[in-house]
Amino acid sequence: MRYINKLKKLSWIVIVWFISRIALIFIGWVANLRIPGGNPSQPWPMSKAPLIFTMWDRYDSQWYLAIAKYGYNIPYKSHYSPQAFFPLYPALISFIHKLTHVPYVVAGIFLSNIFFISSLFFLYDLVEKHFDSKIAKLTIIFTFLFPTSFFFSAIYTESLFFFGTVLVFWAADKELWWIAGLGGAIAVLTRNLGITLLLPLAWIAVEKYGNKAWKTLFPLFIIPITFSLWAIYLWHSTGDPLRFIHSESGWGRYLSLPWTGIITAFNRIITPVPSANFPIGSYISAWKPQFSHLYSAIDGFAALTGLILPFIGKQYGQPWPWVIFALIGVLIPMSAPTLYSMTPLASMTRYILVLFPLMITLAQIAQKHPSLEIALFVSFPLIQGLFFILFTTWNWIA
Repeated sequence: MRYINKLKKLSWIVIVWFISRIALIFIGWVANLRIPGGNPSQPWPMSKAPLIFTMWDRYDSQWYLAIAKYGYNIPYKSHYSPQAFFPLYPALISFIHKLTHVPYVVAGIFLSNIFFISSLFFLYDLVEKHFDSKIAKLTIIFTFLFPTSFFFSAIYTESLFFFGTVLVFWAADKELWWIAGLGGAIAVLTRNLGITLLLPLAWIAVEKYGNKAWKTLFPLFIIPITFSLWAIYLWHSTGDPLRFIHSESGWGRYLSLPWTGIITAFNRIITPVPSANFPIGSYISAWKPQFSHLYSAIDGFAALTGLILPFIGKQYGQPWPWVIFALIGVLIPMSAPTLYSMTPLASMTRYILVLFPLMITLAQIAQKHPSLEIALFVSFPLIQGLFFILFTTWNWIA
């Protein structure tokens, strides 16, 4: 009976995933056929696969696919450093390509969606255990509806990192510490934020075992060991074990106080920008100074939302380790803002997407306030559709 219930949950998740992806593919198809598009962010050859696949290959996707093909010695000239991108996701793309001989772009999309669906299965189980099935279902729905949720199916690391972090908390909750360590290793080889999972994991261990929490240390050592192996590789190949951090300067990210980006975003919003007369009938990139108000407002609002929702979630009964994880996930990108870019908190709407406690909080708020639930159910899909149109036509969104 237990396995039948699990199968029903997985089937429901797959059905919702299928419906949502069909909707996004239709939007992307129309956008690419009817809206004049921009140019690739890097002047590298693009895949010749059908549009149903290539519409998910945008911006950072080019880097992941290039690393999958050539490793970190990519044959393309760029002032950016490929070491800013962690190795697990492109390595898995390369493995799937060599195993099945499908195009790299298809392998990347396959992996993203498999890890996304798997993440939702574990997330459903975790939330249902702490709350109930209604909150669990709403959490899954809000994860699908969130304005940047399409990144879970794109050739980006969102789905893999989401899988690793959800697996960490699911396994720790069940006291499966070796699996928690494996999830942490997946996360730490996907993004630098993965190493911070040690803090909430230690918190959970102390809550469960008190002064005997040290017994969980051996499985959790997988996380720093994995991180160290990545740093050693970078030291050997580049001479800089922290190359993944120093590479961020190529994208205009520098360490700052967490509130610096918020203040800069607010100043952008209230500062007048020069007007422009855009020619009718021609492609106009949204990455123009005239749109800095809009981008700064979007990313600034995302950062503030990411800071507020964890505390609301705590009021609704979420454990402190979940709250700490979510706050760290917001504060770290806020501490490396893009101050000299058009938006000082670039990609914040994407960074908060993978913080599952935020989705749980949205579900809890919706259950408490039905009118707000309706508003979110209407507005989120519309915003996501707009964001995906921008993304797939080579207009920056996150």
